[in-house]
Amino acid sequence: MSLSDTYFRHQCMIRRLLKAPASLQELKDYYELECETHDYNFIFSQRTFLRDKEEILSLHKKDIQYNPSLRKYYLEEDHMPDDLGERIADAYNTYQALNLADGLSDFVYLEKRRPQGMEHFHPLLHAIRSRLVVTFQYEKYLDENISERRVEPLALKEFQSRWYLLAKDLKDHSLKTFALDRMTALETSRQKYKADKGFNVNDYFRHCFGIIRPSAPESKPQDIVLQFGPGKGKYIKSLPLHESQRVIKDDEEGLQVALELYITHDLIMELLSHGADVTVLQPASLRKTLNEIYNRAEKIYQH
Repeated sequence: MSLSDTYFRHQCMIRRLLKAPASLQELKDYYELECETHDYNFIFSQRTFLRDKEEILSLHKKDIQYNPSLRKYYLEEDHMPDDLGERIADAYNTYQALNLADGLSDFVYLEKRRPQGMEHFHPLLHAIRSRLVVTFQYEKYLDENISERRVEPLALKEFQSRWYLLAKDLKDHSLKTFALDRMTALETSRQKYKADKGFNVNDYFRHCFGIIRPSAPESKPQDIVLQFGPGKGKYIKSLPLHESQRVIKDDEEGLQVALELYITHDLIMELLSHGADVTVLQPASLRKTLNEIYNRAEKIYQH
């Protein structure tokens, strides 16, 4: 039995129970229908289900419980899908769909760009978990000089379809982010490092848009208020800019939201990408920065 087969069964159970509680027979019927659709050949049994039930709790953090009065199984609300579990499920379901498609290019158009450096993901994850120092050659986007880095890897972060490593650079003992696609000659050493017990990657990036966090001690997150037009507002509500986003006003005039973020290059580039569909209401310093950028651009296009 392959890992893919096991994960397929897990996802069948989860999808069915997310809809409504189900008896063992209803779970069996749903699973057999999914097997027929995806050309799987596996016999459903109570023994297999009970084993899968424990694995689903362990791997997916979803607790399947039994209601004796209804004689049905259900998902415990406290163990509903987390972000990581959902991302894994999305990736698996996409893989399943693409793997089954014949003549794929006739009806699925894939993005030509794809992130590079993903071969480094697994060894870096291993090094983070094992707290091992790693070395690699690194080439910055704006600098053709290649430098050798020796770092203590702390976390991996995704931003705009690229992956980055957050690590302590042992040259100056400062925290830095490195793009995986700019790395070469990655090697994991046997040298262990002691993790800072006070460090939490979620807290570190909590008020960051993207991968940049100001290094100056006096830097603090700013209260930012943005106004979007009605059309763009629907998009921003469905795909928030940041986890700190909260709606201040939502009416026929548009959407007004507040965020608590560091003002960084990544944030400014994001706001510029929305063009005239967004207005910065506060802070004044951010309004001034965007105004200066638009004025420079206007002068360029006047010639």
